[in-house]
Parts: sequence; C-alpha cells; structure tokens
Amino acid sequence: GGGREGEGRSGTEKMSATPSKAEIKQALKDNMRELKSLGSRTQDASRQISDATDALCQFPYLRPSVGVLPGTSSHLLKLEGTVQMMYQGHGYFVPLAVYLRDEHPASPPICVVTPTPEMTIKPNHRHVDVAGIVYLPYLHEWTKKSNLIEAIKAISAVFTSDPFIYKKPSQPAQSSSHSSSNSVSRTQPPYASANGASPVVHPTKPPPPYGSTGGVTRTPDRPVPTVDKAMSKQLSTSMMSKAREMEELDSVLENSFRCPISMEIMVDPVFAADGHTYERAEMERWLISKSTSPLTNEVLPHKMLVPNHNLRSQIREYVEKHPNAR
Repeated sequence: GGGREGEGRSGTEKMSATPSKAEIKQALKDNMRELKSLGSRTQDASRQISDATDALCQFPYLRPSVGVLPGTSSHLLKLEGTVQMMYQGHGYFVPLAVYLRDEHPASPPICVVTPTPEMTIKPNHRHVDVAGIVYLPYLHEWTKKSNLIEAIKAISAVFTSDPFIYKKPSQPAQSSSHSSSNSVSRTQPPYASANGASPVVHPTKPPPPYGSTGGVTRTPDRPVPTVDKAMSKQLSTSMMSKAREMEELDSVLENSFRCPISMEIMVDPVFAADGHTYERAEMERWLISKSTSPLTNEVLPHKMLVPNHNLRSQIREYVEKHPNAR
C-alpha cells in the first residue's frame, strides 16, 4: 500500500530541520508554482497555502511536496510524513499522506495511510481500506469551513480506539495458509516499545521452522539419490522460498535502519535517554519543545544524545550495497 509516487522536487529541500512559518509558506509557494507548470488547475492556491501552513505547523513531521495521487496521473499538493498518534497511553508515529484536490476547500482532502514494508493495514477496518485510503464522517461531511488539522485529528482518534496499521507478525516464512486475518489484528501497533506496552499475541499453533518434513539425514557411505522431476520441483520451490526469505531479511534489516520519527534511513543515528536510536536532526528538533520519549511518551531523564557508531557503520555498509535504499 501507499508507495512513494510523486516525491516533492522543489521547495521542501530548502526547508530547515525546524522550519519557521515563513519557510513553510515559501516552500508551499514553490510547490504551487510547480503545480501550475505541470498544468494543474488549482482553484484557490492561497487557501491551499494557508490551510497547509496551519497543518504543517501543527504536525511538524509532515512535509509538503508535489505528488501524484496513486492510481491516477493527477499532480496535487501533498503533505506527507508521520503523525504521532496515541494508543493505550503510548505514542506511535504513523505514516500518512494528505492530498489536497484542485477544488480545495470545496472538496475534502484524500488521506492515505502509507505503511512501510514491515507494516500492514488491518484487514476489514471500518475506516481504512486495503489501499490505505481513509474514510471518515468528517471527510464525508466536509464543507468549505472544514480544515486539515481537524481531519488529521479525526484520523488520530480512530487510531486511538481501533489501530488501523500494525507491525507485521514475526513468524516463519512457511506460514500456514490457514492463518486468519484475526491474527493480524492482534499483533502490536507499529514501533511498540521494548517495555511491552503492546504485547504480541502469537497464533495458537505456529508452524514449526522449516516444516516437519524438511530434514533428511544422509549416511556418508550411501550414494546420493538421482534428482527426479518431483525432487527438482521441490528444490526449486525451496530455493524460491529461500530467496523470498533473504528479501524479507533485507527488508527487516533496512527498516531497523530507519528513524522511528521520520521513517527515513538514518545518516547520523544517536542514542536518546529512552534507549532508542533516532536520526540526530529529528531528535534534536523533537527536544526543542518536548522532554518526553517520542516512542513511549515517558519523561526523559536527560536530553543528551550519544552517537551510535556501530549502527552508523552498518547503515553505511548497507547503503553502499543497496544504493537505491532510502
């Protein structure tokens, strides 16, 4: 779901880590100029800039850009990033993209939950479909007096009562085809803290690793059997399964390198007092106005940040091998 179509190409790059209202407005003006050059028919650019500015000041981890609405060729103003949402007293950074239509504010924004590879949208959720598109009474009853801040707050309220995005359950690659969607709904929300704030409920009877028939003991003096078609097919299936396993491991590894605030692969990872690792610029920005942990919401004993040299070396090595990782 989600994806990264239509990344912003102007304006946003000029913004500082903690942009002022003036910087935000300038970035949005650059975005509107780009939209005009692309042939978009924005009906009220000043209203879009005003509403987007208010939302970006309220939710500092969203950034403006020009984006292509998934499944269409329409270029729209997009606010994308993460929004802190609460669940059982703990804060979670939920990836979200908000697209403002050309008719804004006459038409409601299109809000899309954009899960990362290690996350999944809860099946059959009342307010978020499988593609991540959000459906809410506030959006359905949208008027010209409605605003983006209240829309995002309404999405956050839904997460608090019924989380729509979860961390994928950790289970063997050869999982049973009988696993029901209920097993997903009982896993932990994204980025649960290590103190067990959101316990994982595993399936009742997970399949044994590598299956119960995979181990074949071979006597040293016994000749190697001829590989017939059935065995060849089995070996091929096994190799494909192993390849998928390696891809999944790569995905897990990459996501362990992402800052839980920005969702981007870290460049300068640092330990905070809560024991978690963050991108230095993101954590410094957080600590300007807050003294709590971004992940647990607990008060930090201090605001010192310690470089995570080991993780930084691992990230550099990974990025060299995977230049397209971001």
